[in-house]
Amino acid sequence: MNHFALRLNNFLQGRYGTAFATHFKYEDTSSGPQNLAVWTGTYFINDMKYGEGSASTKKAAKEAAAQKTIEMLEAEGNDVPPS
Repeated sequence: MNHFALRLNNFLQGRYGTAFATHFKYEDTSSGPQNLAVWTGTYFINDMKYGEGSASTKKAAKEAAAQKTIEMLEAEGNDVPPS
């Protein structure tokens, strides 16, 4: 199993050090009926929206959003090492 949220967290800690938490935030929301909820997670880095992902669970939505964020960071030329 890929751990995209862990990889992203490690990358951000490496880039920003102990102040990394002030440079990013993660938000999640749900929609639909409770028994069929769709969760959407979004990462922001320095107040800029990066990856967004949706899934049937909060954890899967967070992983999808982290994967998308890593893809965007790598497209910008950043090297996000595997966990």
